Amino acid sequence: MDSALPKIVQFLREHQSFAILSHQRPDGDSIGSSLALGCALKQLGKTISIYQIDPIPAAYKSLPDSNLLEIKSRLKGTYDSLIILECNGLERTGLKDLKGCHVINIDHHPNTNMFGALNWVDDSAAAVAELVYELILALRLVITPSIATNLYAAILTDTGSFQFPNTTPKTFSIAADLSSKGANPASIARFVYMNQPHSRLKLLVEVLGTLQIHPTKPIAWITLTRDMLQRTGATPDLTEGFVNYPLSLNRVQIVAFLREKNSGETRVSLRSKNNIDVSEIARIWGGGGHKNAAGLTISATLLEAKKQVIKELDERISK
Repeated sequence: MDSALPKIVQFLREHQSFAILSHQRPDGDSIGSSLALGCALKQLGKTISIYQIDPIPAAYKSLPDSNLLEIKSRLKGTYDSLIILECNGLERTGLKDLKGCHVINIDHHPNTNMFGALNWVDDSAAAVAELVYELILALRLVITPSIATNLYAAILTDTGSFQFPNTTPKTFSIAADLSSKGANPASIARFVYMNQPHSRLKLLVEVLGTLQIHPTKPIAWITLTRDMLQRTGATPDLTEGFVNYPLSLNRVQIVAFLREKNSGETRVSLRSKNNIDVSEIARIWGGGGHKNAAGLTISATLLEAKKQVIKELDERISK
């Protein structure tokens, strides 16, 4: 058992009220893990609030107990501790007025700051859901079908349907146990991947129409403008997974997906194959993530950000 885990278990048992938070632009892992942990702690009679600054993407609105997640810009009331999942700092949550609060920091990303009073960071975990699963077991709580479904969805999405390099034998073992406890793999895959609005497909067509491939190096990039969102009626959360389409090309080893946020800011998602570490590239602009999946935000227009990112990729990647 990780040395931080017993301390977290003890703290959770000895205190009553907790707020569970995760990062801006939520994904399947952050949402599923937050909901699973919140529901598990309710078994102990704890007072639980689950906060998120951004809305739940459409693909995850069917997760059990998703109605417990509140969209807020700041906390309501006071808590014995904030349980922060998948963040490298308080600011990553996007919520205001968090300084001075007791924090339990649980994360699976490398190079995460130890900003909590209690810190449990394990970058060998495929998803933070794996750590939440261990925490629930350590607390001797029941993994109900709802909790199992949320954790399975979190692991499924954060491993790219068990395709990413972060997938381990332990990942499959946990997924099998969750399946035995009520998670239905076929049903979860259906509502996550086969329950999309028409606007997402229209947006995907436009985004893939911007595909460019470096003439001599295994680099590809795609872009998304605000005009595309307006034309298709899509929302930014529907772009999850777009970056993986260019990565499926046989000669491409690294992909950048650049999204125009406003007139002076661009969000960039990076993906790679094999041993190309995109988290190192993301950190140049203050971003981060995993070896093969990372993200960053550049204070620049879409055109200028594209020039900067492609230049950096060009210089780093050999032919």
